Amino acid sequence: MARGQKNVTSGGGSSRRANVRKTCVNAQKRQWRSLIDVDIIGVSDSPEKAVTKAVTVRCGL
Repeated sequence: MARGQKNVTSGGGSSRRANVRKTCVNAQKRQWRSLIDVDIIGVSDSPEKAVTKAVTVRCGL
């Protein structure tokens, strides 16, 4: 698992994202998905997290 964290201000653009990458070690087929949790500093939020649909790629660990 790879993790990314970043404090950002409001607004759009690719520089305002917490990006995470994991290096492939071999070409075995694996299913990958993302888990997204957004926390706003100073605001109470629910424990819900967004989970993307699994995709099969040739990228094993």
